[in-house]
Amino acid sequence: MNTVQLQKFISDNSQVEAIFMQKALAYINSKSKKRQPAKRWNEEQITRQAERMYAQVVENLYGKLHTQVKANRFTPAEKWLKFINENEVLDGMEESMIELDFS
Repeated sequence: MNTVQLQKFISDNSQVEAIFMQKALAYINSKSKKRQPAKRWNEEQITRQAERMYAQVVENLYGKLHTQVKANRFTPAEKWLKFINENEVLDGMEESMIELDFS
């Protein structure tokens, strides 16, 4: 499993991405509004920043799972998915995203 596959799995099986993106977009929008009018970010820039932030979250999770699963990107996805499901990783991620506060 690689980070792209992990991101797709998270997206297909949980609300982690939706919750994170909602909070990240609100945070970046509030930061943008504090900037001078001529230097404010447009919606595309804001969305791109939020997507980069989310990609970093997935990469961090991948790194942590990588050491726990004792696998690499060539290890069959079934081993990764078994670990994720047995340890309720997605449930924990959803709870973390709900509690997430960028302030």
